[in-house]
Amino acid sequence: MHQELNTRQALKQLYVVPGNLRALISACGLMAAQQLSGFNTLMYYSATLFAIVGFKNPIAVGSVVAITNFLFGGVSLKWADKVGRRRILISTMWAMSVALAVVAVAFHFIPINLRTLELETDNAGWAGVLVLVMIVVFVAFYASGLSCIPWTANELLPMEVRAVGTMMITCTCWGMDIIISSTFLSMMKGMTPSGAFGFYAAINLLGWLFIIFFYPEVAGMPLEQVRMLFEDDFGVKKARTWRKDNAEWLKELRRHGAVLGA
Repeated sequence: MHQELNTRQALKQLYVVPGNLRALISACGLMAAQQLSGFNTLMYYSATLFAIVGFKNPIAVGSVVAITNFLFGGVSLKWADKVGRRRILISTMWAMSVALAVVAVAFHFIPINLRTLELETDNAGWAGVLVLVMIVVFVAFYASGLSCIPWTANELLPMEVRAVGTMMITCTCWGMDIIISSTFLSMMKGMTPSGAFGFYAAINLLGWLFIIFFYPEVAGMPLEQVRMLFEDDFGVKKARTWRKDNAEWLKELRRHGAVLGA
């Protein structure tokens, strides 16, 4: 049974106990990857962004992005426990990076006044269409994994520090959101649109690498086993071994059950 701790004690335990700190880094890192992916900039500035690339009704086009986010949000809802959070993230985040890299390349062929962020011609042509298509692809992969899974990251934390750890995860979320929402337009002007989206593509690639090395799969794992994962390292290999052994044990259990039933 876990011991009830006050907020000060819980904060101390969160940072002083190495296993708790590693679990917090994994959880907050995942949340930071979500916010720094660039998705919220698309939600906040979608009308402005699509007006820049020459669409006559940018609000309607922005609605396509919102609808895509809604429709693909059910993927992680249905498959997160069956397939595993880690596998979904690894399968989707690299594609997010590729989609934004293509957007960066497409913006290179769109003549934009960097001072006013306005299109310098009447039509952005094929490059504008490619920007829209790749942003929809990005949102589809984002909604399938990174949109929802970070909000389950507090499952990495032991019960006695979970409440204060959840607060830290939430602070990470909105702290990163402030950064990306307040810097996007400045980045578009200072780094060019190609540079800004190339930057976000690189951030998503780093987030993908973070998942590979620092985020273990804990779906279906008992609380005490989750605690043990972070005792010496971030537990990625130990989690993989546990899931393999658990699957073999369940298979053996079903086989014996079938024999007894016969």
